[in-house]
Amino acid sequence: TLCEIIGRTLPSKEVIYNFTTMKKSKPLHCLNFKPLIEEAIKKLKNGENRLAVSDYPLKYACLNGFNTPDFSERLSSNYRMPSENKDIEADYFEEITLLEKMMADANIPINFADWQKGTKIESSIQDTVEKMHKGLNRRALAIQLWDWYAIPWRYKNNAIHIIWSPQDVMGTPIIHSYPVDFFLSNFSSILENQAESQLKAMKQLGFWKNFGIVAIIIFAIFLYVKFL
Repeated sequence: TLCEIIGRTLPSKEVIYNFTTMKKSKPLHCLNFKPLIEEAIKKLKNGENRLAVSDYPLKYACLNGFNTPDFSERLSSNYRMPSENKDIEADYFEEITLLEKMMADANIPINFADWQKGTKIESSIQDTVEKMHKGLNRRALAIQLWDWYAIPWRYKNNAIHIIWSPQDVMGTPIIHSYPVDFFLSNFSSILENQAESQLKAMKQLGFWKNFGIVAIIIFAIFLYVKFL
């Protein structure tokens, strides 16, 4: 079962589980959730075009070079202003909701931050508050997993839509839409710049590697001459 698969990759429930607030215990890595993502891909319609198992955060791999949301967009997102692209926004929330449900079904432990624990209050109210905080923390983790595994580009209505996850746990996604030709042209330029940067780095590495070899040879000759 999914619970058994997750259980083999997650530490015991005694280990504190919270990516953002954990201080004393070592947090789990997003890579621990690959089995859950594989199952989520099967559950989603066209899931292979929406999520992908990756060893690197797709958010940074795919969105590097594109314009990031500005302050006004972030503010609107934090205040839960809906996007103009309803379909893409609905896809995002479907994916987040599914990840939340699967984590809850798998009984993945969610810990509380210090500020969420607070002062002990009446037990009936305390239970309600704890459930609320647990839900918020699970949503935060779902967004973190989405940033790692979700394919942030979506093609629809002859346009490419880039999804930026919200900074606020209850915020709405920010969606930038581009004509296909513009997107491909811009993306080609990004790939070209990245290739040039990698080539430059390789050349620099090669220089220092050769420099090190020459330095070792000179040092060896010096020792040979000195002790001859």
